[in-house]
Amino acid sequence: MPSPTSPFDPIGPLQLRVMNHLWKVNAGTVQEVMNAVNGQPDCRPLAYTTFLTVMRNLAKRRLLDQRKTATKRHQFVVLVDEESYKAGVVRQIYKDYCNNDADTLIRYLALQAKMAGNTAA
Repeated sequence: MPSPTSPFDPIGPLQLRVMNHLWKVNAGTVQEVMNAVNGQPDCRPLAYTTFLTVMRNLAKRRLLDQRKTATKRHQFVVLVDEESYKAGVVRQIYKDYCNNDADTLIRYLALQAKMAGNTAA
């Protein structure tokens, strides 16, 4: 049986786009999130059902709470704020990928910063 996911396990790119929008507004219907994310210039438009599935999966991970509105729309409310989520992901990476060794994490971050600096030029 698979182990339950932690809210601090890294999420996928579309899930992150959804969360980035919801972190700004704290709550929204699937339609509102779909319109916002599909309206981004670098996003291929996706269907309502795709967003509903993604947001339900985020609710299963305990990042969102799913509610039905009076008009029977699916509304989702943020349960974990952006700072807490990102700090939790860094802690998980520190533990899982760096074996709780700060030097390993710092070395990796320095390498990534150097590579990002080279691509920005």
